Amino acid sequence: MTPLAALVLDWAITALWPLIGAFGMRHYSGALFVTGGLIVGLLAMAPWLLITGRWRRLLSRKIAPSLAMMGLCSGAATVLYISALAHTTPANAAIVAQVEVLYSAALTAWLLGERPSLKLGLAALLVMSGTALIMLHDLSSPRWRGDLMILCTPWLYQVSHIFAKRLPRDLDALTLSGGRVFYGILAMAPVCAWSLLHGGRWSWSSGALAILILQGLLMSSLNFVLWYKAIRNMELSKATAFMLSYPALTLVFSWALGRDAIQGAQILGLACSFSGAVWTARLTQQARKHAADALPVAL
Repeated sequence: MTPLAALVLDWAITALWPLIGAFGMRHYSGALFVTGGLIVGLLAMAPWLLITGRWRRLLSRKIAPSLAMMGLCSGAATVLYISALAHTTPANAAIVAQVEVLYSAALTAWLLGERPSLKLGLAALLVMSGTALIMLHDLSSPRWRGDLMILCTPWLYQVSHIFAKRLPRDLDALTLSGGRVFYGILAMAPVCAWSLLHGGRWSWSSGALAILILQGLLMSSLNFVLWYKAIRNMELSKATAFMLSYPALTLVFSWALGRDAIQGAQILGLACSFSGAVWTARLTQQARKHAADALPVAL
């Protein structure tokens, strides 16, 4: 599979994620649903990890700490995101989550010691205006709580990305995905134990288990492998810009399944957030490129 084909398939899967999460929250508590999906994903990848001897590498002292932090941060963020879907709609969650690009830009500026430019400020304003439209529209309903929870997740994903960059560049997509899932399960185990002791919901019905298995196969295995395969073989800025459009597909899927009635505030919010997110991603990539080009001169 080519990197572009992997990216397009991952884009479609990511668009389904908020919908799968919303269905899952009807039957499970957030931590149990996420961890159950991680277990399914690990079982799906385990034969390939075992046959090729990848288990030894993901357990090695050299890469285990970074993988463990990735699992902890991404696991915590996913639990928070999935739990928020009990309060807001899948379309709203996908749109509001685009504020992650602002965290990435702020982190880049901090690491490079640069002040945000006027262009970056304007791009950030576009993203925030789109998010504000959604949240203001939801103030009269319980959905604003879920929207607020979604806003708290991006920084955890960004910390996970920082540790991912510390890993060896020759680490293949399957080993990286397997390690992230394995350590994510270990990190979430105490949270699951607490949830079960405090009335956490778990269903053994065939419909609930089907959603859990679907979430594990798509989001906790195939999604990771496709994403890492794509970004390790094409420009990250192009891949990121393309993926930023997934909320539009989520909105269509949600409308088709009767989960959302498409509203003007959502369309306008999506247009503002997407425009600002793509602009921010390009400016961030340019800043990183300029820093990389200047490095040999400084040496």
